[in-house]
Amino acid sequence: MRPKQLRLLVVAGLAVGLSFATAAAATPAPPQTDEDAALGKRWMELLKEYPAFGAEDAENPVALAFYYAAATDENLAKLRDTYDLNAVAGEGAELDRVINLMRWVFELAHHADAPAIPAERNAFTMIHMARAEGKPINCYMKTVILNEVYLAMGFPSRHTHLLPYDGESSESHFVTSVYSRTLGRWIMMDPDFGVYVTDADGTILGVGEIRRRLITGAPLRVVRVGRRDPDNTVEGVDYLWFLSRFVFKIRCPIYSMFNQDSRPVREYYELIPDGYRSETLDGTIMTKRGKKILFVDDEAAFWQAPAGR
Repeated sequence: MRPKQLRLLVVAGLAVGLSFATAAAATPAPPQTDEDAALGKRWMELLKEYPAFGAEDAENPVALAFYYAAATDENLAKLRDTYDLNAVAGEGAELDRVINLMRWVFELAHHADAPAIPAERNAFTMIHMARAEGKPINCYMKTVILNEVYLAMGFPSRHTHLLPYDGESSESHFVTSVYSRTLGRWIMMDPDFGVYVTDADGTILGVGEIRRRLITGAPLRVVRVGRRDPDNTVEGVDYLWFLSRFVFKIRCPIYSMFNQDSRPVREYYELIPDGYRSETLDGTIMTKRGKKILFVDDEAAFWQAPAGR
């Protein structure tokens, strides 16, 4: 979810050489406050204090296995046909189709900070809320939809939970990670804000690359899609200021499938940086909400290519 009020302010602590790309032109940066600059500085200091994953044990990779539902799954095939997702994606190149599908989900509904979550947590129920009932939905719900949309179209995809250093029970953010065969790696799509992030050459990046570039100050560009503005106007610097809090650790479900969050027990890998709560590594916890979480620090294993890709 987003913070209750996303402050739209440039942060001096994020000296990352950014520009915000739209179809037309760069958007002027809004004013800055000391409070937001201080927050951004703290988040960046935490990232720099814990910059790497698995660096101390790179020669002993962890055996992780992720599973992705096939597009032939009955419910995913129904989703594809019901909403004519082939037409939504278009006939362009792979990355164009990925972006078109994200744009479609972004434009389904406005954002809500704390909407009622339906018991059946799948694309059908959440699209119905957005379209038939006209209700706003949040980042979690949009990424549930987009994840199932990508799976229905044959793109390996993960519902990706971005978590801060602390306070994750009150504030976090969800995005969708989708595997690009063209690029040979995972890339990030954010259907709540209607954006993705690239390097200076326009190559779309994944969560890991974004995190590293925030730490090193390498150039990043935020690209907005869609015909409507997000509910909180998002400038490039501000979006990356926002992300700098929530890319500290990353959690993804082991099984990526239709209606995955309605299962009684849901299993996740959580990628944590070196030196952060090391006592939890390779250990498992069960949350009150039925999540079984295994903590790992091997970034390469976490972002491995889907089997057979």
